[in-house]
Amino acid sequence: MNRVRRDGGLMRWLAALLVACVAGCGVNPIPEPPSAPALAGDLVGAFCDGCDGAPVRLDLAGGPGSVKDAELVWAVNLDGAGAPVVAPVADDGSFALQIDAVRGDELRVQARRGAARSEPADLVVASGVLERAPRPLADCFQVEPELALPGTAAGAEVSRTLRLVHTCAAPLAIDAIALRAPAPGVLLAGATAPVVLEAGEATEVRVVFQPVEDAAREEVLLVEVSSPEVSRRAVTLFARDAP
Repeated sequence: MNRVRRDGGLMRWLAALLVACVAGCGVNPIPEPPSAPALAGDLVGAFCDGCDGAPVRLDLAGGPGSVKDAELVWAVNLDGAGAPVVAPVADDGSFALQIDAVRGDELRVQARRGAARSEPADLVVASGVLERAPRPLADCFQVEPELALPGTAAGAEVSRTLRLVHTCAAPLAIDAIALRAPAPGVLLAGATAPVVLEAGEATEVRVVFQPVEDAAREEVLLVEVSSPEVSRRAVTLFARDAP
């Protein structure tokens, strides 16, 4: 009888120890990875003619909640040659910046946090809410919106290949493949334009990165199409160690 009592007491003690361990010594849950930066709301433009001596300047802003999980907003005029503009994101998810642009230009806008980047949004410049730029042939001519280049030291060389493939029923006429603005250290090789791609045919653009001291490490490549419909694709080229 005493042994039964001792065994029962031991089992109760072990059970109590297990409960205490679960309550106080449990395994910490694995933290959720941070969400990707996102442009989550409308962006609004207002023209400011002659501000700060600029011929035409656009005030671009997003209200509270328009940007999520980001530290800054990056914007560049796809129809201009000016440098990208960066603005911090406030705690409430709002931001404001100024960029040189005229009505009808297209801006590429992106939310960023460290090396994390949202999907870029190409927006048409206007007063009021900026709408997405039309991209005809989106279902049969698809080009990645970004191309990351391996970081390397000044004077060295690395390259990546951008593949252009289309499945449109009609031939695709590419009129131009060029950088939006000159970028020392970024060279294009491979496909030249004008070129016509038959359905299912592909071509490749090799982007060569030869970083130069104090030079920008990010630029945009534009692919201009005239047929079967007028369209354009923008590809952000950036070194992985770009700020």
